[in-house]
Amino acid sequence: MHLVSYLLLAVILSPELAISGSLNGTAIFSGKIEQLKPYKTGKYKKACGTDIPNESMLINNKGVGNVVISLHGKKLKKRGGEYKLDQKKCRYEPHVIAVPLDSELKIHTSDPINHNIHTYSFENDPINIMFLPGQDAYSQEMEEAEIIKVECDLHDWMRAWIVVTPNAYSTVSGTDGSFEIPDVPPGKYELTAWHETLGSLTKNITVGNDGLNVNFDFLEVPQQEAKR
Repeated sequence: MHLVSYLLLAVILSPELAISGSLNGTAIFSGKIEQLKPYKTGKYKKACGTDIPNESMLINNKGVGNVVISLHGKKLKKRGGEYKLDQKKCRYEPHVIAVPLDSELKIHTSDPINHNIHTYSFENDPINIMFLPGQDAYSQEMEEAEIIKVECDLHDWMRAWIVVTPNAYSTVSGTDGSFEIPDVPPGKYELTAWHETLGSLTKNITVGNDGLNVNFDFLEVPQQEAKR
């Protein structure tokens, strides 16, 4: 009896915990795309390997990977956390990371060679620091929503993206383009899909108690926007 009363109280105080649905779908590109060649590491091949994959356009059977899917609406609460960006085998891992507001981003290095991480940030403090092998992680609080380009000044093929989202209802699509945002409270929202090369798409959606399936096709992005 006490357990039932406790659960009812939890529903009253936090209805979004009891009535919520899963938002899922797939990001695709239905047009034609050329396969990108890997980067050559040259004199760094001993530490980095010979080839580094070009992750700016990962398409598998039309599914687009590394798409940031983010939900926007007044009902959605901020929930900060701890997120990790690593420098491993001379690439950033992950290549694209979605970080909610008020979260701590920890940047690590797992490589036996030097790196210089350089973020092109306008709303959050920019980072431009040298990483030596075995160096402790560098931490930064992400306080403003924005899209941040990341590069290594020592290895020009190393690129990544940090997308600071206004709330915790965001994710990055898998290699097949699929995505899921769980526990979304019912309501009307804007859902945005952003890709570093293909541009962005936004849909007005209504999520019910049973959730919603939403798909994006980046072929719909105007050509001029996709080239930005």
